[in-house]
Amino acid sequence: MKVTHPNKVMYDEDHYTKQDIIDYYDRVAEWILPYVTKRLLTLVRCPQNYQECFFQKHPHLGMSTDIDTLLVQEKKAEAPYLYITNKQGLLALIQMGTLEIHPWGSPIKKVNYPDMLIFDLDPAEGIAWQRVVEAAFTVRDNLAQLKLQSFVKTTGGKGLHVVVPIQPMHEWDTVKNFTQAFAKAMVTVDPEHYIATMSKMKRKGKLFIDYLRNARGATSIAPYSTRSKKHAPVAVPLHWDELTHDRRDTFFTIKTIFKRLDALKKDPWEDFFTLHQSLPLDKIK
Repeated sequence: MKVTHPNKVMYDEDHYTKQDIIDYYDRVAEWILPYVTKRLLTLVRCPQNYQECFFQKHPHLGMSTDIDTLLVQEKKAEAPYLYITNKQGLLALIQMGTLEIHPWGSPIKKVNYPDMLIFDLDPAEGIAWQRVVEAAFTVRDNLAQLKLQSFVKTTGGKGLHVVVPIQPMHEWDTVKNFTQAFAKAMVTVDPEHYIATMSKMKRKGKLFIDYLRNARGATSIAPYSTRSKKHAPVAVPLHWDELTHDRRDTFFTIKTIFKRLDALKKDPWEDFFTLHQSLPLDKIK
């Protein structure tokens, strides 16, 4: 693939270029592709540098033929959405200045039936990383009581995602209602530390259990995607026992991630797509 402007600096602080980003995705392709292929995508494109970005979810003129489109019903009419099927499509996204890849929580073959739940643990300003880690374990343990196995990943930002693979059997509203009820139950048990509403005024000193990623059209950062943030951080799937109270233990960038991947004896999310779990809708009202 021809790379235009390969020497353009995308991350000023570390002098990472567009070619560096292309090289990262070329090496990490086998790890990221299972999570981003055959899913509708929202892209964060940053053609100049990581600080000047915009969202894109529809095709544009001159777009690479390695990027596919699917007509999806919106409120009033159908609209074309982006998706990819292979490594060529992935690299085509990066060639056009994509720094973040946000897939839907459903496959294109069942767009209206999500195959995962996502709890985005978003701490208010000043909340210690230790609190975020403790919240993730609490979410995991509460899900386990409902017979749901969960997985955890860093986001490349200040929070964590707890993700639950499920069978694509229920429509978006059902899944959103389930995750909302789960989040509100956690708030009921511990209102001092958790909140389940987006209100900035009420979030001071608390951790927002964001269940809104589980709505039709909502997206979340893909495992192994870069972020448009300082030092080119990467969202990284973890083993649960890797979570520590020191955020530096699980903070990876496009340059540091490969030491970890080369040392892994087992993919932390190896079982993600082979688990057959269903929502226990009778357990949460």
